[in-house]
Amino acid sequence: MCPPDRRTRSRSRRPRRGFTLIELLVVIAIIAILIGLLLPAVQKIREAAARLRCQNNLKQVALAAHNYHDSRGRFPGAVDQGGPRYTSLFVELLPHVEQDPLYQQWDFVNPAANGAGRAASVIKAYICPSHPQADGVFSLATGQYALTTYGGNGGTRPFPPATSACDGMFFTTGPGSQPKYGQTGVQIVNVTDGASQTLLFGERVVGDPRMDTFLAAQSYPTQVFQPSGTPSPPLQPTVSYMVWAPPPSVKAAGGLIGYTPVLNYRHGSAWSPPVPLTPMAPPPPPDPIQWSDFGPLWWMRLGAMGSFHTGGVNVALADGSVRFLRDSTPAPALLALATRNGGEVWSGDW
Repeated sequence: MCPPDRRTRSRSRRPRRGFTLIELLVVIAIIAILIGLLLPAVQKIREAAARLRCQNNLKQVALAAHNYHDSRGRFPGAVDQGGPRYTSLFVELLPHVEQDPLYQQWDFVNPAANGAGRAASVIKAYICPSHPQADGVFSLATGQYALTTYGGNGGTRPFPPATSACDGMFFTTGPGSQPKYGQTGVQIVNVTDGASQTLLFGERVVGDPRMDTFLAAQSYPTQVFQPSGTPSPPLQPTVSYMVWAPPPSVKAAGGLIGYTPVLNYRHGSAWSPPVPLTPMAPPPPPDPIQWSDFGPLWWMRLGAMGSFHTGGVNVALADGSVRFLRDSTPAPALLALATRNGGEVWSGDW
């Protein structure tokens, strides 16, 4: 056997060349840049998917309302009260969103019996997946009642029911309805503005921590609101107006959205007590809040459409179609969409 060539042996002994430290750092930097470019793209894809699921939810809820209309001859009320059978908008839609077993168990005579059980059910079709806490902890927010990120179109002024214009698609009905006795649900023939030009459902942002600070302030020794302007009915935390199965109370008609001049309106300031002059001195009494000034902001916030989507909100129209309203949608267009028979003409873009 011939001995191996010396050049071959020298090549076999030559150590293999590895990465230098600088080359390794360059590779790591390139990977970091690629990840930095990839993450926003992934987030956009996830949000696009969540927005599409939200649109599907609204489509399902809108079709449920039309199925109800087909079987009853009219849309359900926001809350049907004063009669022997207490019910509300999203409860009546249960059989049409694949929740008939829950509907069959519902106690319409004693609605308080639904509280910690049936009304605490998180209905996926009633929740936008882009909304924080959309993973199912919504039922913890009010203790007993689960929430919804959608609301029926309550017109120009859905809150409080006693002063509602009832010019939207949903309002209180039944013997105890407000502002008129014995109101009934809307029929599609009553939508004279056109079903494709009228809102049926829209998105909303659940809760408003800044707005709620004014309620927490009522425990302060000095009355927050002026005695002559005390809110009536008494106010509740904003989140409690946004349950899908409201119990009989002052917040019962909370399953609604309404007209606001801008989308995604949220309260801009928080209540804060005065600071004491010295560490030992008590703070001076705060100036009472004018309910005449704060009240319209409160009711407008409860009915405001909003979302966690980028650039606008999803809505379902009365013809069953789903649209995306941009944040820049002008106030006249929002007003025209909120009324079913207001006669407003809007020819511009949404």
